[in-house]
This record gives sequence, C-alpha cells and structure tokens, in this order.
Amino acid sequence: MQKSEDRRVIRTKKAIRGAFAALLSEKDYNDITVTDIADRADINRKTFYNYYRNTEELVKDIENEAIATFDTILNDLKVRNILDDPALIVTRISDAVNSNLDYFRDFLIMSKNAALFSRIAGSLKLQIKRILAEQDVLNPLKAEILSIYITSGTLSVYREWIFNGEQEPREELDAYLTRLTIAIVSEALK
Repeated sequence: MQKSEDRRVIRTKKAIRGAFAALLSEKDYNDITVTDIADRADINRKTFYNYYRNTEELVKDIENEAIATFDTILNDLKVRNILDDPALIVTRISDAVNSNLDYFRDFLIMSKNAALFSRIAGSLKLQIKRILAEQDVLNPLKAEILSIYITSGTLSVYREWIFNGEQEPREELDAYLTRLTIAIVSEALK
C-alpha cells in the first residue's frame, strides 16, 4: 500500500512541476497562480496545497532538487579522475543539465531565477574545490579561480545554448566544452 502512495505522490508532484514549467514558457513567473498550476496539472487546488504552501515553495523545492542533482554528479569524483580525464567535469554537468532539461530550460530563463544559476554554480564550485584540495595539486587561490572558471563558464554556455533555442546539437556543444576544459585544466596544472 505504501509503495502505491509513494508513486502517487511522485506522479502528482511531477504533474505540478510539469504544469509550472509549461506555464513559465507562457507567462511571467509573477502572473502564475496556484489555480493556473492546478488547472494545467489537472488537479484541484487542495491537492496542490497538500504539497506546497504557495508557488514560492514549489520553486524552492525545484531549486533544491536541482542543487542536489548537481551535488550528486560530482560527489564521487576524485582528483585522480580529473587529472586523468578533465572531460569528466563537463560530462557530469552536461548529464545533470540534460537529465532535467525541461526544468532547466524554463527555470534558467526565468529572470527571477538568477538565484538558481548562482546556487548551482556555487555548489559546483565547492565540489570542484573539494576535489582539487584532496591532493593539494593547486594552491588555494588557483583552485578557487579554476573552480569558478569551470563551473560558471560551463553553466553559462549551457544557459546561453538554452536561451538561443538549442540550435547546435548537444553532443557538439559537449565535445567543444570538453576540449576547452581539458586545455584549461592542463594549463592550470602546469
């Protein structure tokens, strides 16, 4: 019995989030109401309120899930992995963006949500600094600069790619970012 309830909760939250993401592509964030979300998700408002107090709480929940996704992708990387294959950073970030592309597409272009971009970049920066600090391959200032450069640069490129309608195939974008990252990490470690 508990498993089916969990699946219903997951399915309902997914419907709410999907409805909200779809509405973001049509309306300004401030114009989206709980009624709009409930109607689009084909639920009643009471069901929405079973999960969230308001749209701000929904946004915060989605942001927290995005941050957790990015934290998870780099959590198991070690310095040796990055030194052997700097492309792993780009691959992991790309996988995270693409696993939630619909949400990132709408949330990253939402003007109010520059905070999401900053939170993701900050989280990734901390993870990369942790990885670099494991074997003391760079002094702290250079590790800070490298982690900012890689995370902010990579995320900015994906954000611009999304803003511009994803015109270039993702695989080509990933390959180019991989080459850049390899060159940057190789230069930084000299």
